[in-house]
Amino acid sequence: MKSIVIFGGAGFVGRYIITNLAKKDYRIIIPYQKPTNEAKLRLLGNFGQVIPLYYRDLKDHKLIKILNNSQICINLKTHWSSNKIGFDKSILDFNLKLSNLVKNSKSITQFIFFSGLGVDEPQKSLRSKAIFEAEKLFHLNLVNSIIIRPGIIIGKEDNFLSRLIPIFKISKIIPIFGNGKSRIQPISIEDVVLLVEKIITNNLKGKHIFELAGSKIFDYIELYKMIANALNKKRVFIKIPMIFCKILVKVVEKTPFSPISLEQLYLFEKDNIEKNIDKNLKFYSIYPQDIENIIKKLAKN
Repeated sequence: MKSIVIFGGAGFVGRYIITNLAKKDYRIIIPYQKPTNEAKLRLLGNFGQVIPLYYRDLKDHKLIKILNNSQICINLKTHWSSNKIGFDKSILDFNLKLSNLVKNSKSITQFIFFSGLGVDEPQKSLRSKAIFEAEKLFHLNLVNSIIIRPGIIIGKEDNFLSRLIPIFKISKIIPIFGNGKSRIQPISIEDVVLLVEKIITNNLKGKHIFELAGSKIFDYIELYKMIANALNKKRVFIKIPMIFCKILVKVVEKTPFSPISLEQLYLFEKDNIEKNIDKNLKFYSIYPQDIENIIKKLAKN
């Protein structure tokens, strides 16, 4: 049985990937640092198949031993502490150390890194800039490194529609950050999971970049109208100038109750769409699901 190490596996995308790969008879190890529901993760596979592993840092001997006895490593880690060395530096520090561990591993033959659409474009987001640097670092250090750049990923329990839909259900007024004209190309979690499965089962080697996006492009106003229609609700959309949004978020994000960070707000200022610079879902003959139908299904829950 092949072993797969998945950093960030306890999150939304990770849980779907684990559930799918567990059906293919892989042994899956999920390193974690923050408090995690181990029992919930174990239930994603058969008895003893999914193994949560607490590690203090990347020097942990238990973690290094696991990496030296696994064949595949996936890095989904996207949440970073801004303590001590700074937000962007913490991303680079972690990924530099991880790339060295993978490079020195005696057994890992595939490495998959989840990035994001548009990280290679000029922008204000420190997170996106640092993740793009991490991409380059992995491609430089590793013989086999596969970069996956997804757009906004949607599905049950996601971090986007699962937050928006409840607001649409109870509020007649919906705020829009900025002018609402930035374009997005959401993709279903099932399509993302299928691509990961194909990459692994086909034993893809070398250096590759996949851009993952849905079949349709929307601006935020169009998407919000789609959500309202799916719920059969009439809603009033109020555009809030971005300068006021930034002032408010800078104040609120310092509290534990902030619904959005300044880094996330930057995403509303730019397009998040596929550029077809390398590979996409069609590389494995995967055709994206219709996003409007997915929204209708999620709205019924």
